[in-house]
Amino acid sequence: MSSLAPLLTAALLAAVVAALLPDAARHRTPGSLAVWPGTAAATLATLGLAGALAERSDVAGAALALLIVTLTVVVQVYASRHLRGDPRARSFFALSSLAALGSTTAIAADDVVLLAVGWTLATLSTIALIASGGSGPQTRVAVRRSAVALLVGDAALWAAAVVAAASTGSISLSALGSLEGTAAALVGALVAVAAVARAGSFPLHGWLPATAATTTPVSALLHAGFVNAGALLLLRFAPVPSAAGPWIAGIAGAITLIVATLAMLTRADVKGRLVHSTAAQMGFLLLACALGAYGLAFVHVIGHALFKASLFLGAGSAVEHALRERARPRLRPSRVGGTVGVVLTLAAAAVALVASDAFAHPTAALLLFALTTAAAAGARIGASSAPASTRAALLLSLAIAVVGYVAVVFPGAEALVPVTTPAPLPAGFTAAVFLIAAASLLAIRSTGPLSDRVFAFALAWGRPPLSVPATTPSAPASAGGPLEYRRVS
Repeated sequence: MSSLAPLLTAALLAAVVAALLPDAARHRTPGSLAVWPGTAAATLATLGLAGALAERSDVAGAALALLIVTLTVVVQVYASRHLRGDPRARSFFALSSLAALGSTTAIAADDVVLLAVGWTLATLSTIALIASGGSGPQTRVAVRRSAVALLVGDAALWAAAVVAAASTGSISLSALGSLEGTAAALVGALVAVAAVARAGSFPLHGWLPATAATTTPVSALLHAGFVNAGALLLLRFAPVPSAAGPWIAGIAGAITLIVATLAMLTRADVKGRLVHSTAAQMGFLLLACALGAYGLAFVHVIGHALFKASLFLGAGSAVEHALRERARPRLRPSRVGGTVGVVLTLAAAAVALVASDAFAHPTAALLLFALTTAAAAGARIGASSAPASTRAALLLSLAIAVVGYVAVVFPGAEALVPVTTPAPLPAGFTAAVFLIAAASLLAIRSTGPLSDRVFAFALAWGRPPLSVPATTPSAPASAGGPLEYRRVS
């Protein structure tokens, strides 16, 4: 545990207290005083990261702590305007600070008990945050689903802590490597279940899509910080010599990656698309951790958190932006330009692969996902109706980004998290997941009975079952609210 951890804890506790203090100035949003202690906590987290970089110790944990605290402060600043006049504002500031306290406690913990305490504190605070979204049927479904899935994950983590402590005679994380046999397999499997639940992945995936009904500040905290903690949990328990954990996390991540990507394409609402995008990214992170690519997973955690927070905080202007785009004259996309964009992107990737020898990396198959995404971006840029000079500049920037990712970020991410434990998943597992994902995307983009079945399956992913319409005699008299939330099994 860093020497700054107690000060960081004190600052976040002060933020909780400040959120509950009565405000002398009536023009201020109730609870927004929490921003000032939160800013102090962000400063301490910055110093903690600088110290971790200097000492080359737990850089990933320090970076994740800084990310969570900073994003909490940024979202609170946004909420001071967004929630002005909202009677739930004070509870939001207090609970968001409490969730950050729980997350940073789990990150800084040196033993399994303190880690589980911080983990559960963050869970309970987040469930309360989701409940603050109102009393409507959608919020009730979100609270019920999140409570069940997340508390199942927390119970699994506490069970893993008990088994580890009983088997090793120590609660220290450093003793996890001495686990063996059944105890090691059980701890690995239980921790994987906890990580899967927190990431909103299959089969505990239903809670994350339901949270689209909550407020924008809560959504930003959920998707930018809370769900990312599963990667850290798998990292902390990486020394456990168990093949069960990586297989559970890898299979759950692969299924979620494929289906959530398809589900994202079926949603017409902005927040729904963002939610399933997060779920797909969490699936990729679980898959990367299962393969032992913890450094790459944490690079994606940081990038995803920053990007998704900006998207959620800007979701309110999405309709206005769409109307502006619709008002512009539509030009036919250039097929030649799209082809050129794909060719240039893949050529840059090929040069980087040969120059850096990245294809020889044990987890090189993960590059299939990143390079396919880059190629799709290149096709979109090249086919756009922007001026040729603009498209050329954007394609050049994309090519530079691809080269940097393949030649620098991908091989260099291991320095962020130096884990030497071999992963039990074969390299072909990732390639198989990629092929299934590609085939599924082609199926949903085509026409015909198969495409219709895939679309219907993806559309229903994570949604409560539909009830019988109220006009039917068999419908319950008490049915009410939106159709898809009237009955939840």
